[in-house]
Amino acid sequence: MTSLYNNRRGATHVNLAIAALLAIFFFSTAAKWATTHIAGALIVLGLFAARRDFWLSPPARTYTVVSLMWLLPVISATALQHAQDLVTATLWSEQATLILRILGVGLGILFILHKGWISLRQFTIIVMGCLLIHGLIGIGQWALHPDTGLAAWRTIRIEGIVGNPNPYSFYMALGLVLSAALLHDDSTTKRQRLALWASIAVFMLGIVGSGSRGAVLTATAGIVVLFPPTTPRRIGVYFLTLGSLVVAYLASGWHDIDTYSDGTRVAALRFSLEAISQRPLGGWGFGSYIHIPGHSGINAPHNMLADLALSSGVIAVGAFLLSTALVSYQLLRARTRLTSTLLALLTSAFVAGTLEYSVLSSTHFRGPWMLIVALACYAIGSSRGLNDKTHTARSPRKGVLSS
Repeated sequence: MTSLYNNRRGATHVNLAIAALLAIFFFSTAAKWATTHIAGALIVLGLFAARRDFWLSPPARTYTVVSLMWLLPVISATALQHAQDLVTATLWSEQATLILRILGVGLGILFILHKGWISLRQFTIIVMGCLLIHGLIGIGQWALHPDTGLAAWRTIRIEGIVGNPNPYSFYMALGLVLSAALLHDDSTTKRQRLALWASIAVFMLGIVGSGSRGAVLTATAGIVVLFPPTTPRRIGVYFLTLGSLVVAYLASGWHDIDTYSDGTRVAALRFSLEAISQRPLGGWGFGSYIHIPGHSGINAPHNMLADLALSSGVIAVGAFLLSTALVSYQLLRARTRLTSTLLALLTSAFVAGTLEYSVLSSTHFRGPWMLIVALACYAIGSSRGLNDKTHTARSPRKGVLSS
C-alpha cells in the first residue's frame, strides 16, 4: 500500500510539474519572455524519453509529416541561399530555432499527451487561464489609463504585457473562439457556462479595447466555422451583424485613422511581390525584407504567405498551403466536436497570419500555430485509433474536450 501511495504521489507531482511547464510556455509566448525559450527547451528534452510506441502513434506520425512537408522546402531554400552566397541568407541558427519551435516543441506536447501526464481538458484549462490573465491585464491597463473614455478608446489601443495591440487582440480572438466552442458543447455544466460567458465578455472587451480590425475578422472566421450559415436564421444573424459592424465603422470615422496603416501595408505587400518575382525559388532569407534594396514603409510584409515566399520561395508556400489543407481536410472528415473546434481555431489563426504575422519568425504567432496544428493532429490520430478499435462510425456529438 505504501508503494502504491508513493507512486500516486509521484505521479501527481509529475502532473503538476508538467502543468506548470505548459502554463509558463504558453503565457510567456504571448509576453515574449525568456522563459518561453527555457520552457520550450524542456518540452523538447522530454522527447529523449519517448519510445517506439510514441513515434509510431498516429498523432506523432501525422504531425511529423505535415510539419516536414513545408519545413523541408524551407531548409532547402536556406541551403540554396548559402550556396549562392546571398548576403541576406537565413542564418542556420535561425533555421534550427524554427525546426525546434515547430517540430520539436509540437512533438514534445504530443508526447506529454501520449504519456497521460496531462489530459486534454487540463491542457484546455491552462490555455484558457493564460488567455484570461492576459485579457484581464489588458483591460486593467485600459481602465487605469489616464485618458480612458468612449471618445478616445480607439487611440489608446490596449496591449497588456503582450507589448503590441495586434498580437494582444489575436490572443483575445482565439480565446473568444475557444470559449464559444466550449459553450456549444453539450457536456458543459451550468457553472462552466457562466464562467465561459464571463470569459467571452473579457475577450470581447480585449478585442474592442485593442482597436484591431484584424482581430474582428479573426474571431469572425472561427465563429463562422463553428456555426456555419446553414440555416436561414444564422444567415440572417450573420448579415445583420456584418451590416451593423460596417455601418458603425463607417459612421465612426475610424477608417480615416486607418487609411495610413492600410496604405503602408499595401505598399509593403506590393514591394514583397516584386522581391519574390526576383527570387521565386530560393527566396531572400528570414527577416530579409528590410535589407532588400528599395524597400519602404513598414518593416515586414505583414502577411505570412508573402513573408514565407519572400524568405524561402514559392515552393515553400505551396507546401505550407498543402500541409494546412491536408490538416483541415482530416479535421473536416473526422466530424467531432473536438475536430470542429480545432478547425475553427486553425481557420482563425490562418486568417490572422494573412493579415499580420510570420510563421517563420513571429514568436507571437508561431507558438499558437504550432500548438493548434499539433492538437489537430492529436485529435485526428486519436479519432483514427478509436475507429480502428470500435469499427464504428465517428460521432458528431463527441465532446470538445474528448479525444
